[in-house]
Amino acid sequence: MKNLQLNNAVADSFQAFLCKGAHFTPVEEYPILRKDMISTMLPKKILPFNKAITYRGDLHDTFICTYAPDASFERVRRNPKAYVDFFKRTAGIIGFDFSIHSDMQVVKQKAQINDNLSLTYYYGDCGVPVIPNLRCGIDELYPEYIQAIPKQSLVAVGTNGFIKTAPEKSEWFCFLEDVVNDLEPSAIVVYGGLTGKIFDPLKQKARFVLYDSWISQRQKEVQGNVN
Repeated sequence: MKNLQLNNAVADSFQAFLCKGAHFTPVEEYPILRKDMISTMLPKKILPFNKAITYRGDLHDTFICTYAPDASFERVRRNPKAYVDFFKRTAGIIGFDFSIHSDMQVVKQKAQINDNLSLTYYYGDCGVPVIPNLRCGIDELYPEYIQAIPKQSLVAVGTNGFIKTAPEKSEWFCFLEDVVNDLEPSAIVVYGGLTGKIFDPLKQKARFVLYDSWISQRQKEVQGNVN
């Protein structure tokens, strides 16, 4: 009976294959992204997954991001192998961005962090250039989460829609200040705005490269056509 159990592999219903060969953080065991996975080139263009997946043109110079409603890229979480070829036709991906809110149960925040890192690791291991997306929950989760991100590499953040108020900007300043000090990133790709004098001290310490959100791009194109 013992040999029979050993010879019948358990179905990988929890997608352990995503982290095959990975090293892990010490407590929660988040997969640690390898530096050789990380793109050394800044994106020329960034397009959300829900727009890119139906685009029929050439995406070889375009990074794909998931700064969009979770439902629009949930299909990737359900069947990641099905999208390897698609991502290989692009310039790369900004790491995954399944939502992490501070009012979620902590276990749910950890699960979202793990899925974001695991999917990013998987595609990086498949040869797709990645730029780690920095998304964490409550402050207590930050110290271990940040161990999964290589130092002195490109990283990315998405700001569109949730740093509008002064308290939100203050919270983001503290987060980015820790990132700059702990990771010393070569550059920080910002998808969306990062306005306000509060961020000026950080811009003196790190290179921030801003990209308009897809909505902002479309609005500018419409205004340009009208004018």
